[in-house]
Amino acid sequence: MLYTMLGVFGFVCFLLFDLLSLRQHVLGKYVFLLLGIGLIGYASFHLIAFETSFVIPYPIRMVSLILAVMFTLLLVFSVFIEVGLNTYEPQAKPHLVTSGTYGLVRHPGVIWLFLAYGFAALFFSSWWLLITAVVWTFVNTLYIVLQERLVLQKLFLEYDKYVSSTPMVIPTIASVRRFIGIQNWRRE
Repeated sequence: MLYTMLGVFGFVCFLLFDLLSLRQHVLGKYVFLLLGIGLIGYASFHLIAFETSFVIPYPIRMVSLILAVMFTLLLVFSVFIEVGLNTYEPQAKPHLVTSGTYGLVRHPGVIWLFLAYGFAALFFSSWWLLITAVVWTFVNTLYIVLQERLVLQKLFLEYDKYVSSTPMVIPTIASVRRFIGIQNWRRE
């Protein structure tokens, strides 16, 4: 439970990073960004170290490992590569990303984080990791709701248009079509 709560504080640090970024407070924002990453990383390491609490057949565990790694890579890609390194540079002027995984949903990291931890929980046979995946997804969802209201709508003038065209977390048929590049898909 302690490590799950450390991760929750990591999400609070991410919100503080966003708020300090809006105010262009360079040192403070990096302190909270690194603290948030550190708290979630430290908590994850310890959660994985807990003993197994249920048994899953080896083939399912291996598939779960592959999926956990894949969704972790998608999380890193969406949050650090697609959003762009300029968001994390000291004098960055962030730009709104609406393509790639951000064309699928406005916050793809929520999906990737849940799936990465969910499949990791299966691989490590850990109820605590599975519970943590649910708790962190809930907290992450609260974080993005606050992020949209307190930061993103102020940071990007065109954010309302993006909100009206792209779902928050759960993809729609239209957003999936846009994501995979099908514009006028019809059954024939």
